[in-house]
Amino acid sequence: MLLRARPDLATPTPADIGQLASRAASRPSVAWALDRLDLAHLSTLAAMSALDPPVTLAALRRQVDADDGRIAAMVARLHASALVWGDPDAWHVVREARDALRNFGPRGPYDGPPALRTREVDERRMRHASAGSVMELLQRVEHLLATWGERPVPVLRSGGRGVRDLRNAATLLGVSTEQVEFVLDVAEAARLLGRAVDPVNGEVWAPTTAFDTWRERPPADRWITLTSGWMSRPGRRVRAQVLRTLASADGGAYTDVEDVVDAVAWNLPRADEGRDALVRRTLVEGTWLGVLALDALSPAGAGLGLPDARDVVQRLLPESVTHVLVQADLTAVAPGPLEPAVRARLEDLAVVESRGGATVYRFTPGSLRHALDLGWPASEIHTFLADVSVTPIPQPLTYLVDDTARLHGRLRLGDAGSYVRADDPAELDALLADPTLGPTLHRIAPTVLVSTVRADLLAERLAASGRQAVAEEPGGVVRVRRRDVVRAEVVEVGVRQSQDPADAVAALRAGEMAASLRPVAGRDDQRGSLATMAQLREAAEAQQRMWVAYMDQAGTRTERVVDPLRVDAGWLTAFDHRTQKVQRFAVHRIVQVASAP
Repeated sequence: MLLRARPDLATPTPADIGQLASRAASRPSVAWALDRLDLAHLSTLAAMSALDPPVTLAALRRQVDADDGRIAAMVARLHASALVWGDPDAWHVVREARDALRNFGPRGPYDGPPALRTREVDERRMRHASAGSVMELLQRVEHLLATWGERPVPVLRSGGRGVRDLRNAATLLGVSTEQVEFVLDVAEAARLLGRAVDPVNGEVWAPTTAFDTWRERPPADRWITLTSGWMSRPGRRVRAQVLRTLASADGGAYTDVEDVVDAVAWNLPRADEGRDALVRRTLVEGTWLGVLALDALSPAGAGLGLPDARDVVQRLLPESVTHVLVQADLTAVAPGPLEPAVRARLEDLAVVESRGGATVYRFTPGSLRHALDLGWPASEIHTFLADVSVTPIPQPLTYLVDDTARLHGRLRLGDAGSYVRADDPAELDALLADPTLGPTLHRIAPTVLVSTVRADLLAERLAASGRQAVAEEPGGVVRVRRRDVVRAEVVEVGVRQSQDPADAVAALRAGEMAASLRPVAGRDDQRGSLATMAQLREAAEAQQRMWVAYMDQAGTRTERVVDPLRVDAGWLTAFDHRTQKVQRFAVHRIVQVASAP
């Protein structure tokens, strides 16, 4: 019961009851336990601390405004958490807890957290709102990180992100800078965004290597990854308590934010000063995530942490589709979330005009030139559109593709410094006549101009004058533009795994058994490894349990009870009652052995 109430005591596993007791009374562990008490239990413990020991129920009744049954239940929980000790009606408060609560106040209420005032919510509307928020979040994270992968942004000296970069990202996504910061923080917490070193720009923010795998996974898996990252950020206890508070509303929506703030404050009275602001922030962020919808806990939020969380979220979201509806206004509408492969190819050809349940893509001369720059031939564009569209391809789009492809590459750009080449000399005549371009160009052949300006700058000047030029290789072949993306390495974050209380109890019992079997006048065995090996071999053959004192590589002596299985090549293989596993022990590190009944 103690290890369930205070799981921090089980990690690392204590060697015996004495070590467990010492750890339970230590200041860090007591503070950990106090931080997890609600206001009623904390007030009761503070009242007990103020009374002279031993504390009786009669004395406590005068300090605590609750009935006898409630007081007894609260004291029983404090006793189960090892914050008080003694006998019924003669209790003592652990010294570290008494010192921590010396100036605690005010006290109560003792009957539970303030009730939330709620209103009914249409479940169908809530499910649709939650699904919409989930899909928007996935689209925004993917779109922003993919963009930063091609055009990384610099890391500031402070380690943050620049205001201009955040504004550009907000414009890209069509949201506020506050939402952009949230998207980036969640992506970073989910290890999809990190720092990389770019050869040109130095340290930059870029997607991690995990991003490419993440974007290919089903939507439900991607959302759970992001939400787990959100929950793991600083303040996780407050976030978790907000969700528990909303879950207590039984599907109703809160009507006043301050009700939620007060309820969380009652459950987490020792949280830091930023608790109330974090509660309000969590309600906003939870809505952006889809954990909340219409001021109520959504089905996706209620399923967090459950074994079937993925299935719950998957049922909430629309099915992925592999088709679009191409329309006469040069747009394509995806009636649901597109499969990743289809979406990636479509984004080569068109720009996203609006996102949501039905994403709208628009075909423009610029978007089609982008596809041609990436190496798409016009014939492949026509074939892809015919395959992916369930509606006939409108004639204006066919003409736009053909016209863009025909004009694509009429101007060729290369390095001389740089040169411009065209099949039609009249095209170059127009460039030489342009007052902004002519002075930087020199004709060396009827169809070739050279310039002292670098090719990238000349391309920008040509674009500013309304002319688009494509780069070509030295042999005259059009240079296919490659997606130069930057990726950061995924930083593994070590998370301390909680010990199963049952395993910890088994280890404690084994430790106590080893202590009880310690030889009374034992000295370290000086007979050497050969004698120890012989004794252990005999024990393995006779299936006799043994007590051993073992010195590990760090020089720490531990006492264990083992069932020897075999001894060979200087190693003992035995079932270790402390770890409940078969372990191997170096015989030369066994300093003492004895028979164990």
